[in-house]
Amino acid sequence: MRIPLLLVIFTAALSALVHFGNANYFRGDPKLDFDSPFYVQLHLWLKGEWDTLPPQPFRMRPLIPLLSTFLSNYIGVNNSFGLINTILWMVTVTLYFLAVKKLYDLKTATVSSVIFSFSVPVMVYGAAISTDMLGYLAIAASIYYLSASPNPDDFKLGKLVILSVLLYFTVIGREVSVLAIGYIFVYRLLNGWGLKATLKEISCPTILSLAGVATVSLLIPDPGYTAYFYPALQKAFDLSKITQAIFQIIATYHVGWLPILITSLHMLEKRDDKLFLTSIVVGGGFILLDHFIGIVASRFVFLTFPGFLVAIWKGTESLSYSIGQLLGLKTTQYRIIGWILILLYIIIGFVATAEKNIAFPTTTDKSIAKLFPDGYDKNFWGS
Repeated sequence: MRIPLLLVIFTAALSALVHFGNANYFRGDPKLDFDSPFYVQLHLWLKGEWDTLPPQPFRMRPLIPLLSTFLSNYIGVNNSFGLINTILWMVTVTLYFLAVKKLYDLKTATVSSVIFSFSVPVMVYGAAISTDMLGYLAIAASIYYLSASPNPDDFKLGKLVILSVLLYFTVIGREVSVLAIGYIFVYRLLNGWGLKATLKEISCPTILSLAGVATVSLLIPDPGYTAYFYPALQKAFDLSKITQAIFQIIATYHVGWLPILITSLHMLEKRDDKLFLTSIVVGGGFILLDHFIGIVASRFVFLTFPGFLVAIWKGTESLSYSIGQLLGLKTTQYRIIGWILILLYIIIGFVATAEKNIAFPTTTDKSIAKLFPDGYDKNFWGS
């Protein structure tokens, strides 16, 4: 297991390094992700270098901007966010690897974890001036918890408390972390746990997640947890919004949707992959809800990753086997087809995002000056 895990960590580090922060090297301009300037502003407000908070709802995600205040005087704002998110990325992919290994097998865990790091939303937002990795971390941690406690007899209170404490902090940094509770709830029910036992299990993480919301509400004026709800609902049936949502859904897994579809057809017959079903119910349900209370984006569609990345590998295996049977290929030959399809997923995602998202550590924050608020007159780090 050591070599596959090292491979997973290495590929994660490699992908994070070339998508590090927001200093884009192809265009010579910072990655102008819609959220990033607001997180820079929140960072400055927390440091006492800016008088006004960013608009709702960005102010309700203070954890990573707060952590970056302890580093930015030494390595700059861009590198602080990049480093923190890279560490979170490593922890996330490690937990995901360990969980999938327990729930499936070593090869599935290795492939699924590698393509995690080369999926479009992760390359775009994973190590950038962003907070999305916290949501992925929370979900990966919940899947790891489920894999470590598959049966009622395996239940360990200590593990649940650790997960609950983690959710307290991740909710402070990214509100979608609460979906981790949804994953536990649905997965348990699909595996035959009673409703009473399941509700009892999720009570601790739910309480601490609510405590995280309360903490933000006490520390940040008007955090804006419901800021988008009404405006989003008003536009829910606009053709332009529906079209944009469909585009974001397609872009998230692009060619990976073909093996996901193959896995889905298999599931209609056997319904034996509870993690995939859970991802459909929880992640898919959130995407539908988000269309009415927010904006569907690839970063949110990717909250389905626990089961969908596994489905990409399982569907690819099934597709390559079918092609091999059709063409009369040997086992080695049709397996090569499967690896080519996985490589295609990685290459298409990388190339499609490269121009706007390739970024490296910087020697000065002047490289992301456009992300700072208008009128910011402090000396940039490294200048």
